Amino acid sequence: RRHPWVERQAQFNQLDAQLGNDARRRLAIASYFGLVSFLDEQLGRVLGALGALGLRDETLVIYTSDHGDNLGARGMWNKSLLYRESTAVPLVLAGTDIPRGRSATNTSLVDIFPTVLDAFGVAPSATDKALPGSSLLQLAAAPEQARSILSEYHAVGSVSGAFMLAHGRFKYHHYVGYPPELFDLQDDPQEEHDLADSPAHQPVLRDCEQRLRAIVDPQQADRQAKDDQNALVARLGGRDAALRQGKIGASPVPAGP
Repeated sequence: RRHPWVERQAQFNQLDAQLGNDARRRLAIASYFGLVSFLDEQLGRVLGALGALGLRDETLVIYTSDHGDNLGARGMWNKSLLYRESTAVPLVLAGTDIPRGRSATNTSLVDIFPTVLDAFGVAPSATDKALPGSSLLQLAAAPEQARSILSEYHAVGSVSGAFMLAHGRFKYHHYVGYPPELFDLQDDPQEEHDLADSPAHQPVLRDCEQRLRAIVDPQQADRQAKDDQNALVARLGGRDAALRQGKIGASPVPAGP
């Protein structure tokens, strides 16, 4: 059974119904894997060229992505959810003095900016220091097993703001106006067993919520997102004009001069 926030998302997008049958679902999954294989091959070409030019040992390589794809899990497709299918992305770091192996430290795309500054030896400004994120070079050298990271969603199909906090082995989902979810990624990597109602996990649930609120006020962020969206709708002609546009997959290209 899907979480009620996720069910609202499913009913809005109707992506599984648009695919329509198992043959098209299998084709969608195969196409996704084909894209992944293609990108892996291109990464191999880049690394091969660096090696051929003798630049491999002096080049920092960061390979990552902005989001994953639900690929039919829970009957959902595309992204827009807090489960690992959407939020867990590849993050491969290679370069001089970076230890081999897989790190257990939770990381985020906001770590890329301080990593680039660190790699070039650029001292962060006061504004830079106020931004979230840590250098991946430093995290690789000194892992932080209990680090917390944040993800949030306010866009297409969301009835309210959704927030994800990953901390250690646990992953906490906070939905404004809806019940939370809690998963133990060590015992349940597929996030099939919600522990939010488990009496034994109430201390973990409270701890995760406190850690989330130390980063962001979910209600305030939800209100700000809605206010910004309402202002945009008003600026572009109002609700009826927005509905007449239908679903737009991406922001339209700006008109020329």
